[in-house]
Amino acid sequence: MSILQRTIRLFVLGAAAMAGQLGFADTGYHPFSEPVRFDPDWQLFAPIYLQDVEDMTARQRAPHGLFLTYDRIYTGVSRPENLDRSYVLDGTWGNRWDFGWMNDQDSGWYFSTQQITGPNVYNGYTQLRLNGITDDDDGDITDPFLPVDFGNDPITRQRTFAILDSVNVGDYNNFEANKTWRFEPYRYGGMTEWMIGLRYSMFEDLARNDSYVTFPIPDPADPTATIGVGETYVNHLVWSRNDMLLGQLGFRYFKYWNKWTMSTEFKAFAGHTFQSQDYTRIVQTATYDDPPAIGDQPTFDGDFTGTTTVTRKNNATPVGFDLRAEGSYRAFKYLDLRAGFQLIYFGQGIWRGATPVSNNNPDDNNQQLVMPGVTFGLAVNR
Repeated sequence: MSILQRTIRLFVLGAAAMAGQLGFADTGYHPFSEPVRFDPDWQLFAPIYLQDVEDMTARQRAPHGLFLTYDRIYTGVSRPENLDRSYVLDGTWGNRWDFGWMNDQDSGWYFSTQQITGPNVYNGYTQLRLNGITDDDDGDITDPFLPVDFGNDPITRQRTFAILDSVNVGDYNNFEANKTWRFEPYRYGGMTEWMIGLRYSMFEDLARNDSYVTFPIPDPADPTATIGVGETYVNHLVWSRNDMLLGQLGFRYFKYWNKWTMSTEFKAFAGHTFQSQDYTRIVQTATYDDPPAIGDQPTFDGDFTGTTTVTRKNNATPVGFDLRAEGSYRAFKYLDLRAGFQLIYFGQGIWRGATPVSNNNPDDNNQQLVMPGVTFGLAVNR
């Protein structure tokens, strides 16, 4: 066998070993043994980069440039402490956006905005008014003789009041800006980004208690007789707003594992709360002939005598933290699918009001607020 033939045979055997199950080297499994190991993210026409065929270090894999994340949040919100049931959580939904950039010198900016609408938890019932109707005798709600004005619902033709007592009603908004620095990887590939920044948080609470009473209208000529009957619907509403300016310090730790990125983020904050509270008492009175006929219009409606509004202010010092734990899967080259856990905790400094008729403390302006929840969303270059 000639030298050329031996050389060709050795080349073929070597190529077969590298492409088959013999594709091992001192540094580990050769990526060409299985085409899926190219990690092309199923982008068949995208070019293959160096990181697709090499086991790169954590520092080389860490992203630079712009990044953006969106998370949908399902969170619980603790009840007011002045209800003596602050350990109970009520669920609601929200949204969170994180964005910023990291330059090639491993420093950058990190911004986050979040909005949680709710919860809206009430105890209550529907009160039929004195001339109220829910339907006529034959069950035809399209009967033209059923009035639709004077508070009647145009679809159900009902004339009712909603009597509500709030349990847990609020809204939360947050915006923060942080300067970040990325440090050298640890021995097993984890990396830390430290951050310092400012945070604006706003929490608004609503306390509501309604009441409904009826009363006779005496005859001026004969005090022992009546000429009609009246009804009074009262809303007690207390809006408590907390505008918080906070300084914060924190870090983000993350580590790559195959196509997964596991991360933990912690930020501690403290600052000042500008608090305001508006108490409104709305009184609505209507009178009717005695006895009122079902479906008849009242003799007088819309008397708001007794309606009042009172405003007051306060201050507090909130202290708390924001904790996140997330896992993201690299579904495409620059897009991750992510899910995680979030806990926002204000240990003090929150004003959650109470109405004068609720038998709760309306002056407790230093309450805690706890919001644990789960998140799921998308990340671009994060």
